Amino acid sequence: MQKQVKRRAAADTTRPSAARAPQSDAQRREAIVRRGEERRGFVPYWLRTMADVDVDFLEAYERIYELTAVRQGVLPAKFRELIVVAAVAIGGYGPGLKEHVRRALRLGATREEIVEVLQSAYFHTGALTLVHGMIALIDVLKEDEQQAARSNDAPARTARKARAASR
Repeated sequence: MQKQVKRRAAADTTRPSAARAPQSDAQRREAIVRRGEERRGFVPYWLRTMADVDVDFLEAYERIYELTAVRQGVLPAKFRELIVVAAVAIGGYGPGLKEHVRRALRLGATREEIVEVLQSAYFHTGALTLVHGMIALIDVLKEDEQQAARSNDAPARTARKARAASR
């Protein structure tokens, strides 16, 4: 019986060790959310509410995310992210889908690869998967174009402001 208790205590990484000062729930919650944001590049808006309600569940959720979505495995990161794009499109969660499309593009996926993934998922899951995915892809590509246009236009705006100020 004593061995079981020792093993359980050694495996329990959620409790503070004697060497560390115990964190308050608020500190622990913020640390978990911050780590998740570093991994994803964003914080899903619903995650903060989950953090406020049940920090233990949040910690378990983030651990599963770490073991599945962002781990280094046999599949290249781009392939894993394309699978996630299809899965999130099936679920129809628009904001998350856009973030995963962005991530897939950052990881080197092409527009054509994303469309093919959505087409493949559509056959097995229905038209809404394709529709949700295509809308997210189109929105992300438009946002990227607008961002690029703003970036390219920044020097021209600065020059116009400088000329206007000198008058």
